[in-house]
Amino acid sequence: MKKIILSLAALMTAAIGFAQDGQIYKAQEQINEGKFMEARETMKAVLESPKTKKLAYAYNVAGQVELRLINGQITQMQQAADVDTALFISSMDKAVEYLTKSFEIDHAPDAKGKVKPRFDYGTKKNEYDIGEHNGNVEWMKKIVGYYLISAQLCYNKGDNEGAYKYYMKHLELPKSPVFTEAETDSIYKSDKNYPKVGYFATILAFKDKDYDRVLKTVDYAIQSEDETTREDGYHMKTTSLLHKGDTVQWLSTLKDAMENTTNVNYPQIILKYYYDKHQRDEAMKIADEFIQKAPQNKMAHYIKGVVLMDQTKDKEALASFNKALEIDPNFVEAIANVGVVNFNEIRDLNQKATTNNRDPQYKAQQQELKDKLTTTRVYFAKVQELAPDRSDLWQSKLDNIDELISVVDKNLSEIAKRDKK
Repeated sequence: MKKIILSLAALMTAAIGFAQDGQIYKAQEQINEGKFMEARETMKAVLESPKTKKLAYAYNVAGQVELRLINGQITQMQQAADVDTALFISSMDKAVEYLTKSFEIDHAPDAKGKVKPRFDYGTKKNEYDIGEHNGNVEWMKKIVGYYLISAQLCYNKGDNEGAYKYYMKHLELPKSPVFTEAETDSIYKSDKNYPKVGYFATILAFKDKDYDRVLKTVDYAIQSEDETTREDGYHMKTTSLLHKGDTVQWLSTLKDAMENTTNVNYPQIILKYYYDKHQRDEAMKIADEFIQKAPQNKMAHYIKGVVLMDQTKDKEALASFNKALEIDPNFVEAIANVGVVNFNEIRDLNQKATTNNRDPQYKAQQQELKDKLTTTRVYFAKVQELAPDRSDLWQSKLDNIDELISVVDKNLSEIAKRDKK
């Protein structure tokens, strides 16, 4: 009798399990009839029941219910109709959760230690109807970029925290266990949006002064092919490292920025750091290493010129600036510094020149000054042309030069009048 009771219990358990499996088929029918919300409730009950046997299948079907709901909202977007933001976001989260669980259960080894997945790929290319042969992997590939939509929907509603959350999910989804290492690598390489998304996430964190979050995503921005995005990335990273007191990484990042952007602020910050510490030899070492590493990088020669100019080695500095200009003839800062070097020479000439207008050398010296002033003016006028909004680089220099030219012209005019007598 005891055995009979146990057998009946087993039969009852099996019957309940079959009943739950029957609910999965019911959900499939509801899907086919377009009753997606009803199918969602049916699968919710199935997944909550401890009696459900075909879990890999159940999660697969539940995931596809959410996909149908997502597709409905995508259609709304395409038709410029109202979108149910909450529904899209929740369906996306559930779809990823369910398809991932289906995959993990499907790939669990059986009693003999063998893995026999049934839900990885569809039986026919590009045909993924609801059923036991539908593919978790293929469907995950199809929605791998949809978290970006979730982020944008949150951002549009002013929910920056939600936007950050889904930017992060977008960045991390390719690392899902559903994908092989090769597939993950392929997804990151084939989609050029990842640096941009990392940039958006970093900006939100930077605005909140959450420097730990900044450092989690900022390298995506730094890897961007867009120079402005890279520069912003380096700015946010160096600022964050400085706030966290990580001087070693701060310097390392500044050097990296110096080599990978055309922003002269980065080398100037590095040089100032070493100058403040009276480590000018270290500054020269960095400049030399940069040139050795990237001889065709204009910034390398510019930095060397700045270091040499600081050491009052103007002729050597001029050679470095001219080398930078060979690489980029419109390199504003290099042109300006060529002008500065020339202006320094004018200052030395003026100090050595006689003030006695009856001295035999006076006329020649005044003419030499005028020629040098005229030549130097060309450099600052070029800077004005290239960077009219950066008057700090040219305005005072041009004013000084024009004033000096006026004085020299007056001196030469007086000599010319005297000579006529």
